[in-house]
Amino acid sequence: MMTPPKPLVSAYVITYNSSKTIVETLDSIYHQTYQNIELIISDDCSADNTVDLCKKWIAENDSRFTQTEIIESSTNTGIAANCNRAEDICHAKWVKPLAGDDILLPDCIDTYMNFVKGQDDLPCIFSRVQCFDADTGKNIHTNTPFDYSFFSKTREQQLSRLIYDGNCIPAASAFINIHLLRKLSIRNDERIPLLEDWPKWINILNAGYHLDFLDKILVKYRMNSGTSTSGLNPDFYHSMQLFTLLYKYPEWKKRDPEDAYRRLRLCMGDDKPPLGVRDRRNLQVGRFILKPIYYFKDYFRQIKRQR
Repeated sequence: MMTPPKPLVSAYVITYNSSKTIVETLDSIYHQTYQNIELIISDDCSADNTVDLCKKWIAENDSRFTQTEIIESSTNTGIAANCNRAEDICHAKWVKPLAGDDILLPDCIDTYMNFVKGQDDLPCIFSRVQCFDADTGKNIHTNTPFDYSFFSKTREQQLSRLIYDGNCIPAASAFINIHLLRKLSIRNDERIPLLEDWPKWINILNAGYHLDFLDKILVKYRMNSGTSTSGLNPDFYHSMQLFTLLYKYPEWKKRDPEDAYRRLRLCMGDDKPPLGVRDRRNLQVGRFILKPIYYFKDYFRQIKRQR
């Protein structure tokens, strides 16, 4: 008796000037122990030879996958829109997103698929990641941006943590139930070009779901690579300001848009125009002034919830 084929999984890779790392990323998908994979690459108008490398790689390895596709954008639209273009054409229920410098461990997709079997109500799950230095290749075990204790919190605690204390989720490890997210009308928020993941997690929590965790290292995450998400990048800072207005303090903008930008400049320490480049010292002073205000605001919010 023949064993029925395993369900299709979509692996999509978003690229932008990823020529130095993209082949290593694609090789890690090729070497997955899980076999039934479709591969989608979505490029955001790279100025280097990323697309040429992808086309050459697929020409040599196309037979490994159920199907392959490369999406090319004629303009640079940002990470959120690039992810949406890839997700829109995924045929599988479960999707593994990757940046063009992420590396999957060989059993990554197999482990995820065994975990989610029969759990159709899971919107997404996450795993541990192994951070490594982009320049030296050495593993990084300290001062990583992720907090795995986050996943043991309640849905309400997760939501508060993400909105008010920053993003601590290893997005590189996300495994997404795209069919469920489509039913919930949850997409990457293209109003915030360089923050594809943070708003998505908040919207999933707001829809009533919990963010779950598989306690195993399944992905290698490259750090200090000078990507567009660097804190000193003005476009990234622009996205951080938009996130603050749209997700952290939306009531500011609804009540008085002009006052919202004044508050935003104080909150983020920016004495330049609303979408200016961050001044590191002003940022630190602004946060220092507002931290006790946020503390008492959150404290009274928790008391109110408990009543």
